[in-house]
Amino acid sequence: MIFRQKGIAYILFSIVLSYSNATLVLAAADTVPPVITAVEVSDVTETTMKVHWKTDEKSDSLVNYGLREDYGIVRKPVADKTDHEILLEGLEPGRKYHFRVVSSDLTGNQGISADYQVETKGQAASQSAAATPVQTIVDALKTVTTIAELKKIQEEVTKAVKGVTDLLAIVGPPTVIPETTTALVQWTTDRESSSEVLFAPSSGFSGTTYTFSQSGLGAPTRVHEVRIIGLEAFTEYHFKVRSTDGVGVTGESNDYTFTTKAALPQIKNLRVVKVEETSATLAWDTSVPAKALIEYQNLTTGEQNSKGRPTLASTQQMKIDGLTLGSRYVAFVTAENAGGDRVKSSPITFITVKDTAPPIISNVTNESTIFPGSEARIQTIISWLTDEQAYCKLAYREGVTAAKDAIVIEPQDKSFTEHHVEVITDFAPATVYKFALICADQVGNSIQSEDFVLFTPAKEKNIIDIIIENFQGTFGWVKNIGKH
Repeated sequence: MIFRQKGIAYILFSIVLSYSNATLVLAAADTVPPVITAVEVSDVTETTMKVHWKTDEKSDSLVNYGLREDYGIVRKPVADKTDHEILLEGLEPGRKYHFRVVSSDLTGNQGISADYQVETKGQAASQSAAATPVQTIVDALKTVTTIAELKKIQEEVTKAVKGVTDLLAIVGPPTVIPETTTALVQWTTDRESSSEVLFAPSSGFSGTTYTFSQSGLGAPTRVHEVRIIGLEAFTEYHFKVRSTDGVGVTGESNDYTFTTKAALPQIKNLRVVKVEETSATLAWDTSVPAKALIEYQNLTTGEQNSKGRPTLASTQQMKIDGLTLGSRYVAFVTAENAGGDRVKSSPITFITVKDTAPPIISNVTNESTIFPGSEARIQTIISWLTDEQAYCKLAYREGVTAAKDAIVIEPQDKSFTEHHVEVITDFAPATVYKFALICADQVGNSIQSEDFVLFTPAKEKNIIDIIIENFQGTFGWVKNIGKH
C-alpha cells in the first residue's frame, strides 16, 4: 500500500453539501472549525478501503476522493462523533486514489484535511492487458511513412502522457543570488526533472519572449541550481524557470525579476594637485563612474569635515576650503557606485602652506564660425578652466612665427573665476593664428600657458567664383578680365 501526503502538488476542489431540512441550535461564540488529526487508511482491498480520522469536537464525516483532482464524495451528515470512519466502495483495483477528509461541527464550522493518496490492491485492468496494446502500437509504428503521421502520433502520445501523469510542479518561487555579471538561480520540483532558466534584460523584455536561456548540465533532480553568466552589471532582468521530467511533462514558474550588483569602484591615482594657505585640491580616478566624498581631519586640532559630489564620474577633482595655514591634514576619498556600494581609499596627507603656486590652466578649446555676406565675418570662441579663481588675458598673433607683435585681449568682466570664455570677431577667414593664455590668482601668482594654434574656416565660393577659377586654370587671359 502506498500512502503519502501531498501539500502543494495538487489544486484541490471539494464539494461541500449543506444540511437540508435540519434545524441546528447555533452557539454564537463558536467560529472555530474542528481540528482533524490521525488520518489513517485500513482494510484496503481491490475495490474498497476504510478511512479513519479524529476531530477535537463532535462533527460530521465526509470524504472527498477520486483518481485525480475530481473528487467524489461519501458523507455521514450527522455531527455526533469525534472518531470517524467511512467505507469507500466501488473502487478500481491497482489504482492510486486521492482523498481528503472533511468534518463540520454543529455550528457549521468546517475543517478540511490535506490531500492524501492511497493505492488499491490488485492489478489495474489497463496494466494486466498492457502487453497486447503496447505491442500493437509498436507494430503500427513500423508502418509509419510520413512526417504528418509522426506528428499525429506525437500529439496523441503527449495527450496520453498528460492524461496519466500529474502536472510537474515548481514548488514555491525560485531564489536568486545575484552578483555583478552572474546570478545563481535555485528552485525545487515535485519530482526529478531537468533545469533551465529563461531570462532577458528588462529594457528589451516584451512580456512573453525571453532573449536568453541557460540549462543545468547535471542529471535530472528535484533540487535545481543554474548559474547564469554574461550578465550586465547593475541591470534588471526578467526570468522564469522551467523543468521537464522523463516523460516530457514540463512545469514553468511565473515571471520574476532580479537586479545584478553594480561593479565595485577602484580608486586609482589619488594625489594632491595643489595646496594653498586655506585650501587643497585633490584628484583621483575610479574604474567605474562613481560619486565622490572627501573626509579630512586637522591632525593638530582634531577637527573633522567632509565634502561630497553626487555626480557619477570616472575622473574627479575636488577642492576643500576653510583649512588652517601651516596645519597638517589627513584625507580619505570614498567612491560610491550607482548601486550604493562604497570603497574607501588609503589616507593621504598634506600641509597647508603659503600660496606660491600659479593657477593650473586646463580644458582649452576653440571653435570658429563664418558668417556669409559681401564680406565674410569670423567669430571665434575660446574657453578654458583654471583650478582656482583667476583673472586671465588672451594674447594672439597671426601666423605661427613671432614676426608680428601679439595682441592682448583683457576681459570686460575683470572678476576672478574658474571658468573663462573669450569671443573674438577680428580674425580673417582661412588664416592661421597662434594664441596663449595669461592667468593670475588672487594673491598674484601668474602663469602663461603654452601656445595654441587655430585655423579659421575659408569663405564659401559662389558659382561665378568657381567658373572664373576654372577658366583661369585653362586660359591665362581670363585673369585679366575686369582690368581694362
